[in-house]
Amino acid sequence: MMKNQLVLRRRQLTALLLALIVGLLLFEPWSLFSKPIWEQAPSSESIAKGEQIFAANCVACHGEKAVGENLQRPLGGMKDQGGYLAPALNGTGHAWHHPDEILFRIIQEGSIAEDSPMRGFAGRLSDSEIIASIHYFKSLWPEEILNRHKKMVQH
Repeated sequence: MMKNQLVLRRRQLTALLLALIVGLLLFEPWSLFSKPIWEQAPSSESIAKGEQIFAANCVACHGEKAVGENLQRPLGGMKDQGGYLAPALNGTGHAWHHPDEILFRIIQEGSIAEDSPMRGFAGRLSDSEIIASIHYFKSLWPEEILNRHKKMVQH
């Protein structure tokens, strides 16, 4: 009887250990130590991929080379007939005033303004595609704007 209990206990501990190992592999605890996706450094590949994603998903509103919907109003604003103008994302608008995490969230979830035409792309673009599109339009920013953005984000 004692031997059977010992064997049963050993099997239970083995099953518990296996469950713990599988759980750790599924949870990926090392991801707790990695940078958030929006902190990934741009590469020539991600910028090129982002340009394609931008052309397919963003150009209709934000224009070629991310100049915005109205060249005279790069900050966006209200249209004369109502509704919002899509702002420039090329460094002449206000996008650079936002940390990359906010840019990521706006693209993923949409604008916080309920009446904005900017709807989220979650379910249509993967996280890496959203990041690639951010890498692309940030590649259009003048060096001065990139530096100001970097300083702003560090504080």
